[in-house]
Amino acid sequence: MSCPFLPPELLDLIVDHLHDQPISLKSCCLVSKSWIPRARRNLFARIEFNSYSSSIESWRNAFPDPSLSPTHYTRVLEIIGLPTVGAAGAREFPWIHSFRRIVTLFVGTIGWSDDRLSLVHFRGLSPTLRSLSLYCASAPLPEIFGLICSFPLLEDLALHHEDPKCDLVGWTIPSTSPKLTGSLKLGGQNLSIIRGLLCLPGGLHFSKILVSRPVGDVESIMDLASRCRNTLESLRVKLFLHTVNSKMPSPLDLSRAPKLRDVGFEVGPLDIQWVVVTLKATKPKLLRQITIHSNGVSPEPTPEAVRGWRDLDHLLAGLWTSHSILPKISRRDCLQALAPSLLPELTSKGFKPEFGYEW
Repeated sequence: MSCPFLPPELLDLIVDHLHDQPISLKSCCLVSKSWIPRARRNLFARIEFNSYSSSIESWRNAFPDPSLSPTHYTRVLEIIGLPTVGAAGAREFPWIHSFRRIVTLFVGTIGWSDDRLSLVHFRGLSPTLRSLSLYCASAPLPEIFGLICSFPLLEDLALHHEDPKCDLVGWTIPSTSPKLTGSLKLGGQNLSIIRGLLCLPGGLHFSKILVSRPVGDVESIMDLASRCRNTLESLRVKLFLHTVNSKMPSPLDLSRAPKLRDVGFEVGPLDIQWVVVTLKATKPKLLRQITIHSNGVSPEPTPEAVRGWRDLDHLLAGLWTSHSILPKISRRDCLQALAPSLLPELTSKGFKPEFGYEW
């Protein structure tokens, strides 16, 4: 009997179903030469290099000639550490520049000690790049923004920078920059990051923004939201705003963001009232999802905290009844026990706080 014939499209589909099984994909490479391209496409779709492992040496030994390496299959490249890259220079690492078709790039330093990793070597690495994530403790901001502006198709951006002393000195604002129409994730203590973003000549058009700040940096968050007001659909804010003796900052006024449908707040125990005022200034009737995550809910909340929770309860219960907006409130175990006293209206409707949700 002759061997059954399967169309190439079905064979490709079978191999694609094994995308997360490298051992099976390697076996496919031994079955037939015609299976090798599709198997490699999945085997090398995501490449990770870590300075703690021998992955770099293994790669260079396997593919000593970068031009013959399978990097043209790679769509996701993740590099963690590699302090020697910055010290040795780009000529010593041609393997980096062979990744010319990646769509997603993650570059991170492991700690303060290995921040010698130079971002200059990644500038313009792939003209097809659409997502960039940088986790750098204290990389120079001019290098960061030079890298951002070297990718014309960039949409999604994630930045985490821990050194508040780094500034934009030495950065010349370019004539063009990517449109940045996807998501923005910001973390760390450096406020100059936002100033640099607001200076980009192409403007900001993010549809989703997630900002994590250890201090009450409300003004810069408002600047970001205002700049993206015509495209912003989702805003998540994580910050501690004030202490017992400090003044509550001004609320976020998001009423001029016509497409905003999803808002979320992760705040401290004294900031619930600020959330209430912000929601009232955001035309909450237009929202579809409201998420509140409270850190530090005390088993014995202060009178101020109780008033804040009661006001939040009244507002959210009204939105639930009138506009079918079902809120999400999480976290601490004690909030479960305190829900009847802090959230009486929602509790009476059968609402229960959630736990372990992901931002």
